[in-house]
Amino acid sequence: MLMKTLLSLSLSLFFLFDIALNAYAQSDSISNVYTLGEISVLGVKSGKLLTDKVNEVQFLEFNKVNLTEAANLLPGLTITDGGGGRNEGQIFLRGFGSLQTPIFYDGIPIYVPYDGNVDINRFTTFDLSQITVSKGLTSVLYGPNTMGGAINLVSRKPVKAFEVNGISGLKFSEAGLNGYNLSANIGTKQEKFYLLGSISYLDYAFLSLPKKFTPGTNEDGGRRENSDTEDFKFSAKAGYTPNATNEYSLNVIIQNAEKGIPLGVNGNAQYRRYPEYNKNSVYYRSKTAMGATTSMSITAFYDNFYNIMGQYDDAGYVLQNKNNAFQSIYDDYSTGGSVNFASSYFSNNLLKLSLYEKYDSHKEHNADIAENTATGQLAKTGEPIQEYLDNTISIGLEDVYSLNEQLDLIAGINYSYRGNNQAQEYGTHYLTGEKNVAWDFPTGSDDAFNYQLAAVYMPVENHEISLSASRKSRFATQKERYSSRFGSAVPNPDLASEFSWIFDLSYKGSIRSIFQYEVSVFYNAIDDAIYSLSIPGQYQPDGVTLMTTNQNVGKSFATGYELAFGYRPVNEVTLGANYSFIYRENKKDKDLKFTDVPAHKALFYGKFSLPNHPKTFLHIDWELNSKRYYTSAGETLPGFGLVNVKIATKVWSGFSLEAGVKNLFDKEYSYYLNYPREGRTFLTSVVYDF
Repeated sequence: MLMKTLLSLSLSLFFLFDIALNAYAQSDSISNVYTLGEISVLGVKSGKLLTDKVNEVQFLEFNKVNLTEAANLLPGLTITDGGGGRNEGQIFLRGFGSLQTPIFYDGIPIYVPYDGNVDINRFTTFDLSQITVSKGLTSVLYGPNTMGGAINLVSRKPVKAFEVNGISGLKFSEAGLNGYNLSANIGTKQEKFYLLGSISYLDYAFLSLPKKFTPGTNEDGGRRENSDTEDFKFSAKAGYTPNATNEYSLNVIIQNAEKGIPLGVNGNAQYRRYPEYNKNSVYYRSKTAMGATTSMSITAFYDNFYNIMGQYDDAGYVLQNKNNAFQSIYDDYSTGGSVNFASSYFSNNLLKLSLYEKYDSHKEHNADIAENTATGQLAKTGEPIQEYLDNTISIGLEDVYSLNEQLDLIAGINYSYRGNNQAQEYGTHYLTGEKNVAWDFPTGSDDAFNYQLAAVYMPVENHEISLSASRKSRFATQKERYSSRFGSAVPNPDLASEFSWIFDLSYKGSIRSIFQYEVSVFYNAIDDAIYSLSIPGQYQPDGVTLMTTNQNVGKSFATGYELAFGYRPVNEVTLGANYSFIYRENKKDKDLKFTDVPAHKALFYGKFSLPNHPKTFLHIDWELNSKRYYTSAGETLPGFGLVNVKIATKVWSGFSLEAGVKNLFDKEYSYYLNYPREGRTFLTSVVYDF
């Protein structure tokens, strides 16, 4: 397409990338962090010991190009791809899924209004400074729905009078060249303003399957069928800094994507593609001092999500004549903002007050499909547009009380309210059974109180013990309340919130900056969990056919622990590892298993640099996953281990060359039955930074 051609020509002039190589992979000092986009409980007192994060150094060193891959480096987080329905990346945080652990971009929620989540594979890392994860203790400033924690993508901010950085990379395997990526960041930081523009493009033609893959009814091996993806992203920010305390920033993000949905290897095939998967955002963030002890922060945002998903008759992805074929369109937007006040007026206290509102609009319909005699496509009538409108209001108060130099006490409370203003549907009426009709669901509302307490104790310098208890909630999504799932489910407009109790005990420390370590133990209890229950059909002729409906009947818990360490005996050697264990149980039926999360996950890594040449290094990492359940009946997928290797060297001025191998031993593995992952893949890139 024209955009692809122009972008490739322009970016080929640069070989640019926004990540400056750093000799120490565990560095926590990232000077180009966009601080207006950070959210932390302890404010200016927070540091590396309280917030789990992965930064731009690791993005480059581990070859992590999107949120899914980058977050998987952290203990307590596991990933999956959700199978063949939509081919979406998903994250589990200590057993909480994507619905329960919202994603934020510079502190602004980015989930799709109807679904309650988003395809995190589409969020690339090239313009990010870091990704932070809140586990046990999550600031009430995030607003509602942080039942399982929060994941915040923090963008970059320029730090030089003129800076340019970027990367150009190729991806290939035994099956041939299968992709490339290009990215660039250009910025300036002046005395009273800054500007930054970022652009990236990833084009992957196919995923390569391992050589040992056994062909199935829908997949013959080699190049994975319908696995292509294409991602374009442009972001820009303009900031005004009149003095040392005030900052005002306007930000724009444009994301356009296209993706295939690979077929299940065996069984019935669903031929689906997303010809458009677009997300555009504009937001304003500011911080203004109101005297010596008080400041005000303002956020305003508009977020638009538009996609088209087509289901086709066969692997040609052209005809849509069958009854189950469709062209589904989502046209959503969210708008809102928040006003936050922070004050240290009262001695030994840091008080924060947050006022938040978010308005969500979801429009969907199956579009008309025009007749095309050349291809054999028949005319197909679509649906009227259906609209869903929610309004969410939240108020939060948080206080950090410093009892002395060693002990901080933290308390937070939040009240959230969600009102549904409209919910429309078209199809077979869920109560009367009348077909091809449009109707309005009854409107309703839900509210919830959330609160938390914590103590952070620092017995000696560089050592910290924290204990927290949180009561958090999550509103049911529009999809959970109203979807009929193609006639197989009965909607429940009165579906209420889920609740969780989250307990966390952590100990973090470091010894002379050579050895860092962390131990965390957690227990999460979930009440009023949303479960899909089987019920007799309400309008089937036999009155026996089973359907499903969502209800607040679940009770479960998850418990486990996490270990992590980093060791740097000399400047040229960095070693690290982390390990996670989690056990989940359904309190009402212990025989039912929770899916998608392995009980054990570990990561080992090392970086070895040449003396006096920190930008010439060898990187090795080894990821281990135990078996995981893929059905609630207890059927499992085998565990796996993946080894990745990379070498890099500086060749001239700001230029570096890199070469690496992902899945070095070509292991066959999957997160979801019938959906194998990629085999051995080779990567090469040119990195530039000045």
